[in-house]
Amino acid sequence: MLHIISSTAKKENQGLNNVKRERGENNLAWLARNLPGEATSIVLVGGKSQTSFRLRVAQSHIRNDLLPSYWSHAFLLGKVESDLGSTTVYEISLEPRQGFGFPATENGVQTEKLNRYRSQRDYPNIAVIKVPVALDAVLDALKRFQMQRAVMDAVELILRWLNYCWGVSRAANPLLDNQGIPSSAMLEVVFGAVGYDLTPGLESRSSCPEAIWQAAKWWHEYYEKQNRDCLTGAYHVGHKLD
Repeated sequence: MLHIISSTAKKENQGLNNVKRERGENNLAWLARNLPGEATSIVLVGGKSQTSFRLRVAQSHIRNDLLPSYWSHAFLLGKVESDLGSTTVYEISLEPRQGFGFPATENGVQTEKLNRYRSQRDYPNIAVIKVPVALDAVLDALKRFQMQRAVMDAVELILRWLNYCWGVSRAANPLLDNQGIPSSAMLEVVFGAVGYDLTPGLESRSSCPEAIWQAAKWWHEYYEKQNRDCLTGAYHVGHKLD
């Protein structure tokens, strides 16, 4: 069972803006218009592959309407390069282009280039979330995370979610056992290490892209009461499952 706390906010975060794509605009072009400068950014994407579909449906338990999430994956952007597609992405993907290799030595953490998520057809939903903490501090915490499986064993989460996504035996939805989607759970731990609660309404180990989305959309008053800047950003939803 998921232990979820609902926000008491009556209005959505006015700092999270719906920015539609221009005709034929890919994800890199959309991000170029919406990235918050030099700030630390998380990107959410919603894909249409079989794995993405399974992940989006699994997160319906986080939503009051029980509809599938818009989002299937979350990742951290490194320092933004002048060639945006060459910007480093820090993630734990369940569909890595180069395969998993031997993930135990890095606690499952992978690096990729942002160009991987260029296609608006493969990833029709996209959001960029500004997190008000220093990127250098987050990257230092990420290095520690890679060496501290005792804090959170992301390799175990990878295996749990692959079992579910691939329909192995009777594998159930890991979220119902408070086992978060690996990349989001990683982000929750890393940002928590630098003092920022990324998903106030959910246990950190249960984090998922939908929980980050809900925090950006509804938990702005929580951050304000703590004298912290809230999550802000932009999004576009081009594909819904309802």
